[in-house]
Amino acid sequence: MKLKSTLLSLVLTLAFTMPIDAAQYTVPEGQPPVPGADASIPDNAYQNYRYDTALNANASTIILARKKIYEMLDKQVQENKRSVENAERWKKSHDTYWDISSHESTVILIHEGEHQAKMTVPIVVTSGMYRISNNKEEISSFVFESSALAEFISSNKRLADDPHFKSAKQKGSFNYPGITKGYWAITDKYSDKNTPFMLVVVTFDKQPNHDYGVALGNINHPITKNLENTMANFVIPSIQPLDNLDQMSEAVTWGNVTYRLPKGLQLKSETNNGSNLQGRVYVGPGMQLVVTRGPATSKDNPMLAYPKRVMNNLIHKPSKLLLQNVPIQSAMVLNNGVPTYLLDQYNAGKQSRIFHLIQDDEHDYFMLLTYKDGNTKYNHLELRNMMEYLDFKNAKELRSKTEIKIKK
Repeated sequence: MKLKSTLLSLVLTLAFTMPIDAAQYTVPEGQPPVPGADASIPDNAYQNYRYDTALNANASTIILARKKIYEMLDKQVQENKRSVENAERWKKSHDTYWDISSHESTVILIHEGEHQAKMTVPIVVTSGMYRISNNKEEISSFVFESSALAEFISSNKRLADDPHFKSAKQKGSFNYPGITKGYWAITDKYSDKNTPFMLVVVTFDKQPNHDYGVALGNINHPITKNLENTMANFVIPSIQPLDNLDQMSEAVTWGNVTYRLPKGLQLKSETNNGSNLQGRVYVGPGMQLVVTRGPATSKDNPMLAYPKRVMNNLIHKPSKLLLQNVPIQSAMVLNNGVPTYLLDQYNAGKQSRIFHLIQDDEHDYFMLLTYKDGNTKYNHLELRNMMEYLDFKNAKELRSKTEIKIKK
């Protein structure tokens, strides 16, 4: 579990909460309780990308961005470049989008060879980094924003033997459903820098010879400010093996992208309007999946381009795709380091939708799953897990567009 010291300059200080015992955790005799664990928080809190009302983004950044947009629109009205009605409509659209994006989470999936797991962290990210060791025994997927850093590690080695674990003054072990062994550590210095982190290592019951680790740190971040609470109640419960996707779905490759098709869906129709638009429609009991692709509309960093697509194509323009009066939760999803963007409109017992926006070097893809909750073979979380999973033939090239450049 090696973090380059240059990464650590992104993170300065952390505040830690007092430990609280939680029912879902057990600890061996003589071990301290898991810091931050709170039995009043449901162990499936991570399943809602926008759990609770707290922001996953920096509030001051949102306030400044809102102020700048409002001032620009008001100035255009004064200069007769825009009507009052049009300006107000744009303000409303921006407010809707900021509400969605400021509560989004980040889902990290690693699925290469023996490395098969995922985790969710409640931060909004703007860049990433992906590293594979020369012998392919260890993979690290990093995500960043201006005030937070998270790393997901998959390794054939025992990560708890890492020197940073052994040297930590605060550390302990735990058990959790599905986890045979779990270890946590808090370090206030890393590579001789005043950079505290919380580190966690887990071994799954189903993967006894493989370790997965998480490192989490922040600077004045609304959610990860209470780092231990976030790790114990949101991140650790979200760490899961990817062991049942083949039982529920089939891998379908279309050009550069491989997506998951829930078993029971059948191809109903295809559309081919040349390079402008191509589409596939799958149908099955209680659900329909539409997959379309067209020319890439942006060469920008996808992590920055996705918000524009959501804003322009789903929020501001009148759209029948979004369900009315159904909350929207969103997540940046990274499959082997390649970012995509998922929107989830879960409506318990009623019609629900999951959207997935995908961008590679040639195409914009759009996936839309519509289903009647309770009337399908799979539940909401199983369907979303299938929708999250993607693979790309040229993942390395796509990662290079969003990876942070580190000076050696």
